Amino acid sequence: MIEVAGYRLVRDIETYLDDASGLHGAIFDRPWSRDDLQDLLVMPGTSGAAILSEGKGPAFAGFVLYQCVGDFAEILTLAVAPDHRRRGFGRWLMREAAEHAAAAGAEKLLLEVQDGNRSAIELYESLGMTTFDRRRNYYKSADGSHADAILMQLIFDI
Repeated sequence: MIEVAGYRLVRDIETYLDDASGLHGAIFDRPWSRDDLQDLLVMPGTSGAAILSEGKGPAFAGFVLYQCVGDFAEILTLAVAPDHRRRGFGRWLMREAAEHAAAAGAEKLLLEVQDGNRSAIELYESLGMTTFDRRRNYYKSADGSHADAILMQLIFDI
């Protein structure tokens, strides 16, 4: 497990849904509300984790939501606060999800990422994920433009 001095990973994501929805709203064009995140968490097999700083008043650094169903798992959303990026938090959250998915019996981990999000794509590739499909014009930005969704997967060694 990755550890970063001064930060901790918590699996009780429900306690931090207000922080998670606030972060989601700050970085995504089509954000999910607290209720949206809560609705996801009541679905069978859905879990999450968050990273908090351990300084004065814990700062919410990022979170992941994922779902394990049968032989596959899916990253539903991953977000790292802009002022906490480039510290390995995205990698830490992805590894947490992958470890949980593999332990739950998943054979592969899936996600979709917006084409053009180079830092995210590079992270996923560095973790061994590969592109297997594309959804044309899947994402709609606030300005009305569209971008493709890149579908990626990590197949676990069983």
